[in-house]
Amino acid sequence: MSDMETQLAEALEGVRAAHFDGRGAACDYPALAASAERARLAVCLDELGSFDIRRVQIPAQMAFWINLFNAGVLRDAVELRRAASAREVQAFFERPRLALGSYRYSLDDVEHGVLRGNVPKQGARRPPMRREDPRLEYMPVLFDERMHFALHSACRSSPPLRVFDGGKLDRQFEDSAADYVRRNVRVEGNGKAIVVPRLFGWFAEDFGGERGIVDFVVARIDDEKLVEMVDRRLGSVKLLYSDFDWRLNAR
Repeated sequence: MSDMETQLAEALEGVRAAHFDGRGAACDYPALAASAERARLAVCLDELGSFDIRRVQIPAQMAFWINLFNAGVLRDAVELRRAASAREVQAFFERPRLALGSYRYSLDDVEHGVLRGNVPKQGARRPPMRREDPRLEYMPVLFDERMHFALHSACRSSPPLRVFDGGKLDRQFEDSAADYVRRNVRVEGNGKAIVVPRLFGWFAEDFGGERGIVDFVVARIDDEKLVEMVDRRLGSVKLLYSDFDWRLNAR
């Protein structure tokens, strides 16, 4: 990794170790706001204004973008603490707040513009970036739907905070996806229905539609009896979506 990649990952790990619970699922935000760990994270993000993403090796670019997204969320989490509605939380992700090289990015630009291949987010008619936007040049070569379980949005339904390494990304992606499925997916009615987080519904096309969602989660359910119940339905399984909790995941 380049020095900048290493510094960002280490600063993010410092925040996780000092202010999150053991799983990375809940944070002491008041302590984080006044901490040396947050200050270090802010310095790293400020220094990215002179960083060229092309210095990151292609296999590691997705890990870098994910760490950048998560670092931006945590540096500015004080804004989320003041959010009074889901709409205000969504606005947090829409405002430009990250500088990389000569360009500025919102968190939505990173998630939907760069990592998802410039696809509109749920409820939007247009992609976040225009076709001629020069930032599209820095989009990772490959898309991996498991990135949805790597992005930490600082809310109760968010995947836990993790720090990603381009050299270990496939294993880390699989660990994060399997953990999210294990903790948040339920099989009901002897396999008649599978209840999945709303996140899957928002990004159904990323998983290949509802059939793809079923295949994705069943492959990661670690209870063989539940898998057999679903398999006996021969594809006639109803997919249900649980509510997404936007409230801050405060300790």
